[in-house]
Amino acid sequence: MKKLVTFALSAACVCALALGIAACGDDNDDAHTHKLMKVDAVSATFFENGNSEYYTCDCGKYFSDSEGKNEIQKDSWVIAAIGTTADAFDAFTVYNSKSTKGTKGIVCGLDTGANAGPATYFGEADKNLDWDGSKTTIGFSLDLSALEENDFTIWDLSFNKKEGDEYKNTAEYELRFGIAKTANGFVVCDLFVPGVTFNAETDLAEILKSDKTFDESTVSVSFEAAIDDDNVLTYAITVADVKMEGEGTFTCDVVGFRSLWNAYLNKDGVEAYNFTKV
Repeated sequence: MKKLVTFALSAACVCALALGIAACGDDNDDAHTHKLMKVDAVSATFFENGNSEYYTCDCGKYFSDSEGKNEIQKDSWVIAAIGTTADAFDAFTVYNSKSTKGTKGIVCGLDTGANAGPATYFGEADKNLDWDGSKTTIGFSLDLSALEENDFTIWDLSFNKKEGDEYKNTAEYELRFGIAKTANGFVVCDLFVPGVTFNAETDLAEILKSDKTFDESTVSVSFEAAIDDDNVLTYAITVADVKMEGEGTFTCDVVGFRSLWNAYLNKDGVEAYNFTKV
């Protein structure tokens, strides 16, 4: 498989030029003077933290200004990744007309016009998050407390290929799982197979065939994926303590992740939050 550049990290770029000289230390005779180094501001992305502009000194102190007058605490400049905040709602730009912003993330609703749940494209402009095929885990949390018996929610992670300068859905494999509420708790099913459509009756029936169960109404979930040089995808989907594994072979070169999608649901109100990538 053709390799691409790995995910760009939002690491702060430290300017190498001395920006000023300031007195450091306590207000006593031991005060000393050092050059301050500027750390440029970096915007937070969906998965990566950002930072506000700040200045460092080799005496171990940090400042918000170039004159070294306003000392700040270490890591006070960190801007949390969007996916770990309630602003994750703003990243779900597709099929989200019935979804709302929750206290922790996005409260999912069925867009009746599109007959689908909300989705986020990982790249706003090109709908692509570069991936070199190495093992990567995209995780998030789900609050399922709004579900009642026979309510369900289906989640999907899709992949990209590249045709010319355009990124397109591979349309071969998507990692997908479904959760349904039962009288005794919850059941979860790996839906990494064709046949699941957008039909409440048939989709629920498919999920209920599973013998994999859990009790918690608030759970952590994850998609773990890796692709080798022969385009063989190996994956693990974990929901609560239930792990579902498998593999499949692409006929095309996979170059990135395309979207995370609440592909279908029959009950509004599940909240998704704390989206991460490792």
